[in-house]
Amino acid sequence: MYEQLDKRDPAIRAEIAARFNGRIPYNQAIGLRVVDVATERVVTALDYRECFLGDPGAGLWHTAVGMAAADSTCGLAVFLALPGLETIATLDLRMDYLRPAVAEQGLWIEAECYHVTRCVGFVRATLHQGDRERAVSLCTAAFMRTGKQIKP
Repeated sequence: MYEQLDKRDPAIRAEIAARFNGRIPYNQAIGLRVVDVATERVVTALDYRECFLGDPGAGLWHTAVGMAAADSTCGLAVFLALPGLETIATLDLRMDYLRPAVAEQGLWIEAECYHVTRCVGFVRATLHQGDRERAVSLCTAAFMRTGKQIKP
C-alpha cells in the first residue's frame, strides 16, 4: 500500500510534507513552513523572529537556526524522493556560510535530493533571504535510509 503512493502528485506531496513537518516539534517551535513541494525542489521558510538573532547588536541570525531548518528541509527532500514511506536519519550535513543572514528578513531554504542509493539519499540546499543568487549558505547532506516502513 505505501509503495502505491504517487509522490509525483502535488496534492500527495503536499500532504506528506505537511505531516512530515508537523511531526517534528522543533519545526513547530521555530515556525518552519513548507512553502512548495510541487516539484523536486522542496522550499521551506522561516519568518524573522528577534529570538533568532545570535548577534543582536549587529542584527545577525544565529547560524544554528538555519542549520536546523536546512537539516529538516533536506530530510524532507530525501523523504519525498524515496519510492515509499520509510524512516531516514541524517548521516552528514555540511554548511558553507557565504554571508550572514540579517535581521528583519525571513529565511528561505530550497533543497533538492539529487541521488538516492539503496542505503543513502544525497541532497543539496541553498539558504537565502529572498534572492537565491545571493545565498547566505549552501548545504550538502546525506541521509541514511533505514528500510523501516512507516504508515502514512
